[in-house]
Amino acid sequence: MHRLRFLSLLLSAGLLATAADLPSGDSLMQKATDATGTKEALEKAKTIVMAGTVSIEGRNINGPVNVWQEDGKSYTAIEFPGIGKVEEGFDGNIAWEMNALQGARIKTGSERAAAIRSGKMNMLASWREEYKSVQTVGEADVNGKPAWKVELVPNEGKVETFYLDKATGLPVRIAQTVVSPLGEVQVEMNISDYREVNGIKTPFTMTQNAVGQVMVMKFSKISYGTPIPADRFELPAAVKALAAKK
Repeated sequence: MHRLRFLSLLLSAGLLATAADLPSGDSLMQKATDATGTKEALEKAKTIVMAGTVSIEGRNINGPVNVWQEDGKSYTAIEFPGIGKVEEGFDGNIAWEMNALQGARIKTGSERAAAIRSGKMNMLASWREEYKSVQTVGEADVNGKPAWKVELVPNEGKVETFYLDKATGLPVRIAQTVVSPLGEVQVEMNISDYREVNGIKTPFTMTQNAVGQVMVMKFSKISYGTPIPADRFELPAAVKALAAKK
C-alpha cells in the first residue's frame, strides 16, 4: 500500500515516465535509420568489407577478424592462434558455421532467421521487413549516457531489445536471445566508436557479452562499395556435404 502511494507521488511529480510519455518505437527506429546515413548513401552501399582484431578478455586470446557482406549474403572469419579458424556465413539460402573443434553445421529455424537479420547490409533501413512489431518500453543508462529501450519482435525468433542513444539516435546496445548448440544464450552487444564512412555512420568497436565471456571486435578498416569476388560466399566443402545429406 505504501509502495503504491510512493509510486503515485513520483508519477504526480513527473519523476517517472509513463507509456504515454515515451516516443513511439517506430519514430525512434526511423531516427536511428536517419542518423546512420542518408537514404542515398545507404542505397549506394552495395557491399561492406571489414578488417580488424578480436580478443577475448581475461584469456589472452586474440586474432584477426574479417567480414564480407553484400545484400543478402555474408561471410565472417576469425582466426585464433593455436585454436584455429571460426567461420560463419549465409549464401542467400543456407546459414552455416564451422570451427576446428566442432566441425561444420547448418543453422535452421529461428537461428537461421537471426543469422539472416544480422548479416543484412542495411538492417536499420529494412527493419520493417524483418520485425512484426516495435515498442518503446523505457529508458536506460548505457555507458553513462541516456538511451531509449525499444523492443522489436522479429518475424521469427524471440524479442530483441535495441538501446538507442537519446542524443544521436544511434544504436549503442542490442540485447537478444541467441540459439546455439548449447541452447538459448542471452547475448548483449555494445556498439561504439561510430565514424562516418562514405556518408554512413559506422561502428568500429563491438563488445559482446555472453555467458560471462566478453569478446571485443575492433575494426581498423571498413569500406563500402568494395567489389567482392563471387566465390567469397560459396559454401565450404564440409557445409556442402551436410547440405547434400539433408
